[in-house]
Amino acid sequence: MTQARRGRPSTGVREAVLKATEEVLGEAGLALSTKEVARRAGVAESSIFYHFGDRLGLLQAVVGLHLPVFSDAAALLGREAAGGEPAADLAAMLTGLEHFYFGIMPILGAVQSDHQLRGLLAERGGEIGPHLAFGPVGDALRARQAAGRLPADLDPAAGALLLVGAAYQRALHRYLLGDGEAAARVLPPVEAVARTLLPAFR
Repeated sequence: MTQARRGRPSTGVREAVLKATEEVLGEAGLALSTKEVARRAGVAESSIFYHFGDRLGLLQAVVGLHLPVFSDAAALLGREAAGGEPAADLAAMLTGLEHFYFGIMPILGAVQSDHQLRGLLAERGGEIGPHLAFGPVGDALRARQAAGRLPADLDPAAGALLLVGAAYQRALHRYLLGDGEAAARVLPPVEAVARTLLPAFR
């Protein structure tokens, strides 16, 4: 078991708490104990609520650590609007989205398994979840459409659902089955997914 760190964390309270939260979720599965997070981070449990408001706010902040991966993936569709190679960019974008969802899968699981967290999420309009990618991906598709690199009759919102759904499903199965042979047997290569979806995005 990881030993509690003593004294004020040298990297700052917020950073230590976020790191400890990912550790706890990675080891304990679905359970999120702020007492254990505080012990790991070497801080008072009250400081978690001071900095993050509540457990959902803490989980939101952890998701924020993974947002650069998502932003880089969504930007690839915008690069296509400038003339990028479609199949390669689509595969790279799907891979980036998949990495993002794989990274936050323990957070999504913690929210879905906890009645209180689910209630807070519904009350606040769904601040965490796969659906948050629909807007940015849809915007990237609209930019490509405006550049004449997508069919005029393609619905960007529907296209975003297809792309996000494919990436999320791959991440979910990798999370459940691991990154070994079991997942490889179930999941087609991301390049094959990209080639299958590509006709809709030409």
